[in-house]
Amino acid sequence: MGQLNQPTNIIDRVVKLERGLEAIRKMAGLTSAIISRGGLTLLNNSFVKMVTSAGIESMYFGPDSNGKQTFILRRDNGSALFHTGFYAGQPFFALRDQNNAILFSDNAAGGGGMARPWIPVPLKQMFRSRSSDTVVSSSGELFGYHHIANSLIASETVMWQGRVSSILHRFMEVHGTWGPAIGTGTAQYRLKISGTTVGAWTASTLANSKQGPFNVAEFFDRDGQTIQLTCSTSGNSTDATACDLDSVYLRE
Repeated sequence: MGQLNQPTNIIDRVVKLERGLEAIRKMAGLTSAIISRGGLTLLNNSFVKMVTSAGIESMYFGPDSNGKQTFILRRDNGSALFHTGFYAGQPFFALRDQNNAILFSDNAAGGGGMARPWIPVPLKQMFRSRSSDTVVSSSGELFGYHHIANSLIASETVMWQGRVSSILHRFMEVHGTWGPAIGTGTAQYRLKISGTTVGAWTASTLANSKQGPFNVAEFFDRDGQTIQLTCSTSGNSTDATACDLDSVYLRE
């Protein structure tokens, strides 16, 4: 008569059962799904991420190390392409190149608007520069910066002017050469947007320098604004004052 429940049979069955459970466990993950109605909701700081066959996390949407919700999209080599984050407690987004440099981002620290890129503001010269010669030859002359006779700027005078289509930054800065070009005196410069002074400075010695950044948040998201740089001086009328622009930028 055959023997029932032999130990060897029990062992074989347990091994087969374990193998079956392991196979089921491997198949338990979702390989493909279509949602035709309703939606997918993740609770309690859950996350979604995509990992390539090379083990690179190409996309992540979920909490960061501080529990705040972020999103990051990476290239095949793992470098960041687009991401959100926090700076000084404020949220921002950034688009980066392959060298991780920020190409475009909004301004978290400044309360909104654009951070990158800075936008140059072209201004046209509203005066003819004073000649260093009594009579200028037909060939013209070389000079290091624009300057004008003090007799023409005894009161505030518009020296440079332009127009911007829209102001999407909250600050503006100016680079140029200021101060007495000939003689002595103190020159007063004012940066204006549509007639309102947003920045001012004085110069009693000749210098090339940056002025600002000046807060222009009052004009944020306004279109068609006129930008002006004015100058006046208390110097001797026979002397001259520098008013030369290298650049004007809307910036973060």
